Amino acid sequence: MSLKKDFLKFKHQLKSFVSQGHHKSFKKKYFKQHYSDTKKLILFFVPAGTDRINGGILSICTIYNIVKKLKDIHGCDVVASFLPGKSETDYQYRKFSNEMIIYTFKEIEHYFGALDFAEIHIPDVMISAFNKGNKRMVPFFRWAEKIKSIKINLLNQNDLFMPPIEKIDNVKKMFPNTTMTMAHKRYATLEKRNYYGVPLHLFSAWLSPTPYNRKVFSEKENLVIYSPDKIQWVPNSSTLTKEEILANLKAKLPHYTFVEITNMKYDTYKDYASRAKFVITFGEGLDGYLIETIFSGGISFAVYNEIFFTEDFKNLPTLYASFDEMNEKIAGAIKQYDNPETFKEYQDKLDIIVNKLYSFNMLENNIKQYYLHNFDFK
Repeated sequence: MSLKKDFLKFKHQLKSFVSQGHHKSFKKKYFKQHYSDTKKLILFFVPAGTDRINGGILSICTIYNIVKKLKDIHGCDVVASFLPGKSETDYQYRKFSNEMIIYTFKEIEHYFGALDFAEIHIPDVMISAFNKGNKRMVPFFRWAEKIKSIKINLLNQNDLFMPPIEKIDNVKKMFPNTTMTMAHKRYATLEKRNYYGVPLHLFSAWLSPTPYNRKVFSEKENLVIYSPDKIQWVPNSSTLTKEEILANLKAKLPHYTFVEITNMKYDTYKDYASRAKFVITFGEGLDGYLIETIFSGGISFAVYNEIFFTEDFKNLPTLYASFDEMNEKIAGAIKQYDNPETFKEYQDKLDIIVNKLYSFNMLENNIKQYYLHNFDFK
């Protein structure tokens, strides 16, 4: 972690600590206004660190907002919480606009002590924590024992982050009414339903409900934005580092500015995405950096990853078989598309693909079908 990132994190934590009295009062008032008569609850567990922003957090916030609007179907109030033991003093993610109010689990246990029903959404990276040998989770199991009926939904945001199958089987043994929702169509399949042994449904990847600021080539800048991921974090590892690939690009494209999407608010990132001609994602490939830049009128570069990409993306000239191939070809590709005609022709092609697979309306309908019990794979 950089010194700047450390400082910003400390500054946020200090501000939250100083304001914790106000935060507690706000949450208490919010509970009285929204939850005081709650008997049926949908609970989202969310990552700690309210100064953070990533695709998983954005996705959960969007799903949370849609679920809240479907109360006429599921009949529940909706709340978010940190895991037990997380001593957060803030109650909201601060790097992007959102309506999610987050309680500590201690507050959940106190405020929601007499429920008839609870549905609990657990993100992939948290599933392993849900075992009775984990002392930190004692408050959760103590709380859960008092609820008349419990349903669990496992949020598979990234199939690479899912724990070993025995961890999932452990959750199923404790809570037989367990389902799973997938963030990517590529692994929302009958094969995965049979592997995980639970009803499975596609929620689709996160997309912003706020319209993108789409710009055409003439309005774009000589700007390349890139994701903060390290190559070693993904299956398509390489002997090259991200820094070596970027150094190669900067040497061949001296008239371009390169900006890493890190330590910035979401609105700032969306502004960069609208101004940039190109984006490079060094992560899983089919992520927000790739999709949102296309929605903003740009062209995306990534390594093709079979875990996430559908066949629609196969053989696209800006998706490479490896990071080594990307390093060899990307400068030439940027030069090829750096004119109005070739840029528009290829950008239109990308736009058709992502618009066919992703839309906010599609995500809303997917979630609605989930609560109508119309699962993709029962």
